[in-house]
Amino acid sequence: PGYSIRSTIGESEKAVVYLAVSDALGREVALKATKAGNDDSGAHQLLAREYQAIAGLRHPAVVELHDYGMYDGREYLAMEYFPRGDLRARMHRGITEKEALRYVERIASALRVVHEAGLLHRDLKPPNVMLRENDDVALIDFGLARNLEGGLQSTRTGVLRGSPYYMSPEQALGETLDSRTDLYSLGVIFYEMLTGRKPFNGNSAIEILQEHVNAPVPKLPERHARYQPVLDRLLAKSRDQRFNSAEEVIEALEAARAAGTQQTTAA
Repeated sequence: PGYSIRSTIGESEKAVVYLAVSDALGREVALKATKAGNDDSGAHQLLAREYQAIAGLRHPAVVELHDYGMYDGREYLAMEYFPRGDLRARMHRGITEKEALRYVERIASALRVVHEAGLLHRDLKPPNVMLRENDDVALIDFGLARNLEGGLQSTRTGVLRGSPYYMSPEQALGETLDSRTDLYSLGVIFYEMLTGRKPFNGNSAIEILQEHVNAPVPKLPERHARYQPVLDRLLAKSRDQRFNSAEEVIEALEAARAAGTQQTTAA
């Protein structure tokens, strides 16, 4: 009640996302709902956790939540709809070096907002980075988010949460996480935007996670070599060797861009 569903725009094992019109708001929203007949309480807790995580966080870098409730045994969450789609679709159309740098800086800025609010995203990947009309980014899907102090925990022993392609070594090993975990995922996205491929691959989730833990950081093509030091720190196996904050990432990218501009001018 209160929503006119137009189409299905996304679906997972436990939930479906509809494009709908909110009667109260008089505009389109993304309406995420648990699937009918899904008796897994974890699916319901996931939507409750997402709402709890960011309901009070009002910032353009984070998806705006409009409504949350339960109807006919299905939990739902109404949120901001992004007509331009996500970063994954944008990457499929091809991204230049300049665009990649702009996006990674904007994602880092969004992470700065999230981390300063005391949250850890834990599932940063291109489908969870939405694009606004002005090309700014907004992070979505905080179902796996947790407080940096340790609250909002959702991972159960033996249960893999998130995409293995973007998981940090500490996630793969089941260790305690902090904000540097999100920065590792940002490094994966950065490499993928610059090269068009993921840095670590395998025939199974376990193989991919083993690559994150053991494989060396891949080298960028020569034309992007000046960003290798930034990538090495983002994708460092040890968190102590990574950037300490999203702000440090932004500063390092600005320095690398400036160095590239000077080289071009000198040539």
